[in-house]
Amino acid sequence: MTILADSKEQQISQLLGATIAELDINEAAFRAAESCYQDLGDHLSQAGAQVYVQGSFMLGTVVRPLHRAGEYDLDLVSLLDIAKTSISQEELKKRVGRLLAEYHRDHDGAACESPNQVSEGRRSWCLHYEHFHMDVLPAILDVESPSATAIELTDLNLRNWQKSDPLAYVEWFRRQCARQFDAERVALAKSYGSVDDVPKHRVRTPLHRVVQILKRHRDIFFAEDLDDRPPSSLITTLAGLTYQGKTDLVDATISAVQRMHDHIENRAGKYWVENPACAGENFADKWNDYEIRRLKFEQWRTAVERDLTGFVLETSGTTALHQRFAKAFGTDPVEQALQHIGAATNRAREGGNVNLSAGGRLTTAATTTTIPAHRFYGGQAAR
Repeated sequence: MTILADSKEQQISQLLGATIAELDINEAAFRAAESCYQDLGDHLSQAGAQVYVQGSFMLGTVVRPLHRAGEYDLDLVSLLDIAKTSISQEELKKRVGRLLAEYHRDHDGAACESPNQVSEGRRSWCLHYEHFHMDVLPAILDVESPSATAIELTDLNLRNWQKSDPLAYVEWFRRQCARQFDAERVALAKSYGSVDDVPKHRVRTPLHRVVQILKRHRDIFFAEDLDDRPPSSLITTLAGLTYQGKTDLVDATISAVQRMHDHIENRAGKYWVENPACAGENFADKWNDYEIRRLKFEQWRTAVERDLTGFVLETSGTTALHQRFAKAFGTDPVEQALQHIGAATNRAREGGNVNLSAGGRLTTAATTTTIPAHRFYGGQAAR
């Protein structure tokens, strides 16, 4: 891998990628959430419920919470094998709620930490832990759908059953970056033993990084306005629909936000961004109830394009560029990324692998001019 790029644009893209990589969920946090998800799944399976992960944990697009006291969000589906004709939305919601209340009451903390509390949301129940929470979505199979994984779910505010297909959505997302996805699994096989052993949720393609870039930028842009921030499902879908296979992260992200309007429909006066894996599910439905959310989405989309373009156009030096990065993505991940890039560069320099490009920039790509390793002799003469 080239540690130092040949052009300013490539170096900016590299810093952007390194910054977002710092926002990946760490192994300890992932394992803690995974153990609790599996423990809950074992408990609910005894009552005939099948539990599986959906959302960013399954996709591989989790970003670290903005604040140290923030929580990771793990989304689960609790699928019960019950005919729709034999149960109402309210009854299904209450049944799953009782199962979670029993789990909370009887949990001994042996397999994973105990949840602090259980709360009810519009569509799901939430188990609250110290550093994360699990949203558990009650659902039944949608037997009328041609998809074997389609589900119907409850909603306190809506009379009709709502439709979704989280597992089909994951497969759709991976198809949007299929070539890069396969290549990344091959690259990771060295660490896991074989391609088949590489967990799919561990793969990070440029599309995954674009989604993470957008989600982090959103988190900072809407830090004081959580109610109006665009949901991850909307951002992920628009990124997937607009992704064109570009590997340069700045290029790919700018291209995505510039083309988002092409995939926002107006159906009889209603805004629509349809779930590409489940016809009829609208990820922009809240815009039809709250016009301000659509307007603020547009303000944010414009800000993303402005910030990324500003990185490339910055001419005041590296300090000003790093300050721009910190304002857009947070100081900590930018500083950590710079430290890691610097350490990697020093290792390459010590190994004689840092060269001078034709443009006068340091690079690990092969050139005719090699930069010698530093030798610090202080005030002593070499002997």
